[in-house]
Amino acid sequence: MRGGTSRAVFFAENDIAKYSSEDKNKIILTALGSPDPYGRQIDGLGGGISSLSKVGIIGKSSTSGIDLTFTFGQVDVRTPIIDWKGTCGNMMAAVGPYGIEENLIKTRDPITKVRILATNTSQLIEAHISVKDGQYQVEGDYAIAGVPGTGSPVKLDFINPSGNTTGSILPTGSPTDTIQISPNKTISVSIVDVTIPVVFVRAEDVSADITKFPPDLDADTALQSLLETIRVHASQKMQLSNGVDNSLISSKAVPKVVMIGSSTSYQTSDNRYIATHETDLCIRAISMGLTHRTIPATVSMCLAAAANINNTIVHDTIGDAMQGPLRIGHPAGVIEVGAEMKQVGGSWQAKRITTYRTARRIMEGSILVPLSSLG
Repeated sequence: MRGGTSRAVFFAENDIAKYSSEDKNKIILTALGSPDPYGRQIDGLGGGISSLSKVGIIGKSSTSGIDLTFTFGQVDVRTPIIDWKGTCGNMMAAVGPYGIEENLIKTRDPITKVRILATNTSQLIEAHISVKDGQYQVEGDYAIAGVPGTGSPVKLDFINPSGNTTGSILPTGSPTDTIQISPNKTISVSIVDVTIPVVFVRAEDVSADITKFPPDLDADTALQSLLETIRVHASQKMQLSNGVDNSLISSKAVPKVVMIGSSTSYQTSDNRYIATHETDLCIRAISMGLTHRTIPATVSMCLAAAANINNTIVHDTIGDAMQGPLRIGHPAGVIEVGAEMKQVGGSWQAKRITTYRTARRIMEGSILVPLSSLG
């Protein structure tokens, strides 16, 4: 399935449930072609980068008020690791269509609301799916940056997505924190947990050009090492790891680290020109140690929330000029995300985060897994 700017292999929960956790992971790794020391996943269905190396397990919920369950796994390309700690906003867009096409839920024309539980984070999502004669309408005129062509829009509402991982929107209690990189160097960051924990850092503070293409940023090994150091230190502040040694952090996918820059003109990966007035800010997100080719949808939602919180790096970057949805410039173009925020007794709450994606079933069938891979 393609969901937004990501792609994943979806398994029916009933098909995968009969296997032990160990065998389940081995099946998934083999299916996607991991580990691949060459970074291509040539022997599986993965695409060699984080946004194309994902898995979803979809089940019909037995809980009242929930239609489907979605268990997400981020499959590492080069190592035999599946990270089950986060969720994926892009692939969330494909869950409802999958459920409709698999006859797991009842439909209602012209829009079917599907309530999905992201089991990794206990997050409730309402997906609004275009339906005609009981069938998901794949085709439409909605375009998203990073995906060729158009499709039917899938509206995603993340309901009360505050502090799903750490228990608080501001895990450290502060909108900004200082990280000691070395005895002579400190860097200011904002750590925000809405849909997923994200560490925001100013691009200028890490001497990065926010308009560069992802492969060029990936080639800067000193920059990537610095960003990973920042991520690990921030993880310790959130109590998601036991120390500042990279080997002690339990997840490559959580938290994410994102470089922030003021709105500026730039060229997209498909050679389009984005003018300064078309965005509120520009970003480059790091996922699984590499620069994301677009933006993780969960990161875009966290950005929209952080933009509303006074004194975060995101808020300070755009100032008080934001009206309506946040317009985020990423390598492939612009995404708009709306955030309904509320401050209660000095604490922030995210009531609802809304974004639009498209989705399509690309293929269906059987994956052949050699018996030796289960040995």
